[in-house]
Amino acid sequence: MPATSTSSAKAPRAPQAGLVLLKRSAIRFAAVVASLLMAALVGAPGASAFWRSVGLGAGSAITASLAAPTGVTVPSTSLGAVPVGWTASAGSITPTGYYVTRVTGSTTASACGSSPAALLAATSCTDNAVPIGTHTYVVTAVYRSWTAVSAASGNVTVVVPASNQLAFGQGPSNATAGAAISPAVTVRVQSLGLVPVANVPVTLSLGNNPGLGTLSGTATASTNLLGVATFSNLSIEKAGMGYTLTASSPGLTSVGSGSFNITPAAAKTLQITTAPTSGVASASTNLGPISVQRLDAYGNLATAGDLAVGLSSSAAGTGAFSATAGGPAVTTVTIPSGSSAVSFRYGDTKAGTPTLTASSTGLTSASQAATITAGAATKLAVISAPVTGAASASATLGPITVQRQDAFGNQTTSGSTTLLLSSSSGTSIFAITSAGANVTQATIAAGSSVTSFYYGDTKAGSPTLTFSATGLTSVTQTSNVTESPSFRLKFVGQPATSVDKNFPFSPSVSVEVVDQFDNRVDSTASITIATVAPCQIKGTAVQTAVAGLATFADLQPQGAGSNCALNATSGTLTAANSSVYSAK
Repeated sequence: MPATSTSSAKAPRAPQAGLVLLKRSAIRFAAVVASLLMAALVGAPGASAFWRSVGLGAGSAITASLAAPTGVTVPSTSLGAVPVGWTASAGSITPTGYYVTRVTGSTTASACGSSPAALLAATSCTDNAVPIGTHTYVVTAVYRSWTAVSAASGNVTVVVPASNQLAFGQGPSNATAGAAISPAVTVRVQSLGLVPVANVPVTLSLGNNPGLGTLSGTATASTNLLGVATFSNLSIEKAGMGYTLTASSPGLTSVGSGSFNITPAAAKTLQITTAPTSGVASASTNLGPISVQRLDAYGNLATAGDLAVGLSSSAAGTGAFSATAGGPAVTTVTIPSGSSAVSFRYGDTKAGTPTLTASSTGLTSASQAATITAGAATKLAVISAPVTGAASASATLGPITVQRQDAFGNQTTSGSTTLLLSSSSGTSIFAITSAGANVTQATIAAGSSVTSFYYGDTKAGSPTLTFSATGLTSVTQTSNVTESPSFRLKFVGQPATSVDKNFPFSPSVSVEVVDQFDNRVDSTASITIATVAPCQIKGTAVQTAVAGLATFADLQPQGAGSNCALNATSGTLTAANSSVYSAK
């Protein structure tokens, strides 16, 4: 402890100095004795110090005491590990540390791994491997060379564990998947004579695990002063009947709980459980059954209440659902209460891979792709636009593409099919390649659904093309054949064999402009009519064609003549001669 002393400048005489020193020593000795007596009376001696001072004159000193720890506590019973706690030393002197001593009868031993050379900074510790028997504990505070010893704790009795000292208090109750088991599970730890044991760690784990679940929450807790460990947030995510918990603690025999059940939580998602469906295009709902089930957030089958499930297909307008094979179309099916799943059927007239979706309000929907294939070929279809072009002696119009299809218009590729090609025009031709050789048949090869070919016709008009095959419904298409360029003139209103002179020809003489295939051309050419001497004509001999036709209404023979003929000309067009006539 710190101490100070002072002396005056003027020293006393030698005899007087000796008396003063003797007097001071006597006073100090009396103070030390009083301090020791006081410590003995309170039972917790404090640290003390004294010193001698040699010199003359007045002196002074500042002194303080190291206080002992207080409130040393231990449990009344233990299975071998004793927790010790105390209140730190009070006062102005802060201890360097503490060491703990275990007192058993007249025997004293170091405790908590501490000693005067191995001090503890904390105000609690655990004394492990304590022998069976009754013990008390004292705690000593240390500051430099000073020590201050606490009063002894109460008794702690260390007992031998019985064969099974763990027991469930509040056992696990039935619960919902993922929800905390309530009320909280408790486990008791008791010594011989059913004395509660505190501060014993207890761990819970799954015993019977019918749902292959996982125990979540705080699964390890220590017993309180009543020997009870409480587990308030345990949960299991998988549903199952007959779960059990196992309680264990080091050195103690494990114990199992009674059985309890975990039921599914509320439905959270839908799931299609059957393999993707596939089949031939049909107007009937015969594909399936397709099964959809409801699950909670943990993958458990949910069965509570009726659940309406909406059904839809990405093949809008061609896909349909029904509750039974071939049954009436529906858009909703119901998972009944007590069940987790429902089945339905599907049909589609369009080949492809439509996506089927099952949905319900508030739940995650489920989707799956179906595969719809074409049925057997039943008909033919022209899938190219109608051909249009000028009259020709070779097949250059096209290509024309014909496809074989099933009853719903899906293209089919199975086997080969021979097509017969025909036209309502008696002057038409077909060819496999443009301007190729004339053919009357074309083949749709196996693995393909189509074939193509070309068309030609020397007659202008709108001929109907017909394509047919054995066992299949034939198909027709109207083409548009136009005239070729103007080529020559042609009399279409001829003079009679015998006509009256000086009277208009009856019927009237008329001339048309035609192409090389005799198709009238939409022309406005100027056409001139003349005759060969000695025959003569009078009237209007020059007319402009309207839509390729020029009519000479007032043209008449002038005077009599025999073996007469008319001649029509127009620029570079090939001229035409009428039939022979005689005028009388």
